[in-house]
Amino acid sequence: MSSLWSKSFLLAQAAIVALAANAVVLSVQAQAARGGIRSFRDSETSATGQLRVTGVGRTSSLRVAVTDIELPRGQDSDLQVQYDKTIRYDLDFSDYFNPLPNSTEMVAQNRKDQAGRQINYGAWQQLGADVIVKGEFENQGNSGNIRLYAYDVGEQETISALEFTLQFDGPEKKIREVRRAIHNFVDGMVQKYDPDGFPGCAHTYIAFVNAQWRADSGGKKMKVHEIYIMDYDGRNIRPITQDRNLCLSPAWSPDGRKLVYTSYRQANPDLYVYNLDTGRIRVLAAFPGMNSAASWHPNGGSLAITLSRDGNPEIYRINADGSNPVRLTRSRDVDTSPVYTPDGSAIYFISDRYGAPQIMRMAASGGQPSAVVRSGQNDDPAVSPKGDKIAYTSSAGGGGFNIWVADLNGGNARNLTGDLGGNCEHPSWAPDGRHLVFTHRGQIVVMDADGSDRRYITSSDRLPGENSSPAWGP
Repeated sequence: MSSLWSKSFLLAQAAIVALAANAVVLSVQAQAARGGIRSFRDSETSATGQLRVTGVGRTSSLRVAVTDIELPRGQDSDLQVQYDKTIRYDLDFSDYFNPLPNSTEMVAQNRKDQAGRQINYGAWQQLGADVIVKGEFENQGNSGNIRLYAYDVGEQETISALEFTLQFDGPEKKIREVRRAIHNFVDGMVQKYDPDGFPGCAHTYIAFVNAQWRADSGGKKMKVHEIYIMDYDGRNIRPITQDRNLCLSPAWSPDGRKLVYTSYRQANPDLYVYNLDTGRIRVLAAFPGMNSAASWHPNGGSLAITLSRDGNPEIYRINADGSNPVRLTRSRDVDTSPVYTPDGSAIYFISDRYGAPQIMRMAASGGQPSAVVRSGQNDDPAVSPKGDKIAYTSSAGGGGFNIWVADLNGGNARNLTGDLGGNCEHPSWAPDGRHLVFTHRGQIVVMDADGSDRRYITSSDRLPGENSSPAWGP
């Protein structure tokens, strides 16, 4: 972090000062709900995958042969390249699959399969493949059908077979729609092999804050913070807000159709909800003082938020329409950054009631909280979708601020980024519970939940400025 105190905690402290001094300190449409998806007959998709998996990782990943996509109505080199690149990235990122190089022998075998209209499983086994992935795309003007198949070589049966009907008005939209189809297909493959039945996260989006020096709404140059979203792999970055002010702390609704965030667009830190389907923005909370750090209840009907309407920042529950705020904490100290557990039964939050900011836990209805993490200075609690771990930012152990993961009671804490030299913050879980996203020195990074396989998915070349506060969508 940039200082000894976390950014959200500093915001909470600043609200107290602002109150005492009476100080005053879009848009894109989300892609439509993914329709036009047809599952093939049950007889074609009867397989349930078997994979040698243990915990977050695996004893061995399945080797996947990815064949060239069939294009019955002529060649499309860009589509072929993007298809191959996307499906290989998704398979590799999942941790369950290892895409094999497309050798000349594999190309030849795929042509034999096409000519004979059947798969020679023995030949593919000789080529070292555990799984075969095949695809077909039929272009029909401003629409098209993509069919994707996965076959288990050892069991000699179909793992998955899906057809996606796509609508597009140009080559760029066509590529985006093909990518979405591939993401959904690979996520379905992951679900068949995941021990807990969780799908993959390739279809998801990540929201984040981008800060650049620009003219604010009044024409004065300042570091403007806006909310952006992007695909899980860093592609298709697009802005959500255009407030030309400070927009902070985005959080997804459970259905992935809305974002709640804090904005100073009216010269006060208020909470707003952005609807990705309609592009409309509405006020959630605009009480005197600070309105910030919102987290949706898993049922989507309410949120936990931070308000300083009573003098100092406290945790409240508020209905999703902004009505009926109920105070949950009662302390003379700062309480902020609430997050629900996946079952909605408890809330983790940050408090400085023991001096430095620490992670606390309380029942979702309020009551006496208990300390969970007290070593060092801590912030950004995030509970795993599987409900078994908590990720957070901490200065414990020295070396600056890093991303830590611990059991829900704070035990078995591990520093995942100690080798990066600090400046790591804002962890957020992928919905598969096996990956994390976080901020490192102004860029967004994804990694496995054990700290391995880090990938920087933003850069100054693709989006100028500093990026922070990533929130991984459902």
